Amino acid sequence: MADLNDPARLAELHHVLMHADADALLDTCVARAAQLAGAPMALVSLVVRHIQLFRAHHGLPPELCVSCATSRSNSFCQLVVRHEAPLVVEDAETDPRVPRELVERYGIRAYAGVPLRVHGHVVGSLCVLDGVPRSFGPRVVEGLAQLGDEVGARLEALVADAPPRSSATIERLARLELTARTLDHALAAIAPAIAAAHSAAAALGDAPPAALSPDDLSAAVDCYRDMFAIAEELADDAMALARSAPAEAATEIAQATRSLATDMVEIGPLVRLAEGVLQGTLDQGAAARAAHVVRDAFAAHETASAAVRRIITTVARMRAAEAS
Repeated sequence: MADLNDPARLAELHHVLMHADADALLDTCVARAAQLAGAPMALVSLVVRHIQLFRAHHGLPPELCVSCATSRSNSFCQLVVRHEAPLVVEDAETDPRVPRELVERYGIRAYAGVPLRVHGHVVGSLCVLDGVPRSFGPRVVEGLAQLGDEVGARLEALVADAPPRSSATIERLARLELTARTLDHALAAIAPAIAAAHSAAAALGDAPPAALSPDDLSAAVDCYRDMFAIAEELADDAMALARSAPAEAATEIAQATRSLATDMVEIGPLVRLAEGVLQGTLDQGAAARAAHVVRDAFAAHETASAAVRRIITTVARMRAAEAS
């Protein structure tokens, strides 16, 4: 049985997660999967530390189209990754393997998913879903497996590292420290919005508290967008540093930036939900049904803040060693 938090598996996800724009080939694959199974919904799901992230999707409910994620612990796809094998659920109501939340919140009753492999590691699932009990024959599972090979090949193409930059080690370290300190301040600035959303999620079932004004929420969303771009730059610099200066501290920095990048991605679904509320494309009921995403984003924000502080400490130690 695979470890969902295996660092090698999560490392393969790093560059896939950083390439978040819509991808025509992946979009085509999920449409073909839905057609193959005669199912209303299909996903390319990447199973991260706290969430499953939908890298491509077809036919989802509006709140899932906005957040593009659900909690990992409440997903079907975690079982595909954990067992590294196809999973077929004909009636989720009576299947003891299935988490109850997806059945109760979204009415998913049937599921078929196959593993997606990147350099030998199962990173997620290509799956189809239906709101009524049904069977999926061998032809469907075999067809999904063939499409899964295409999806895995495309994800591998997205994993390719960016070419190293030519900056000297000391210049890279100075830039890394400045960038990390900027992120530290930005994460502190967005913390009240994350905490308020977490408080509302904890009170699910009651009226959500109006802890933030639309202006405050909009400012938090803009802050996150800036942070994500900075985190991407930080990750590229750290990878280049690790290639050009093969020291233990450089490897630590690279690992911490990979962790940070993943956490930033996992905060993203909350930001997309906030944008949906601000733009009026999501009603309160739809936002409430995705409250579990808020709870996961709160955990990711805490680990992101810890990762940034670790990067700052390690960069300072490496700068001192380079200067001596």
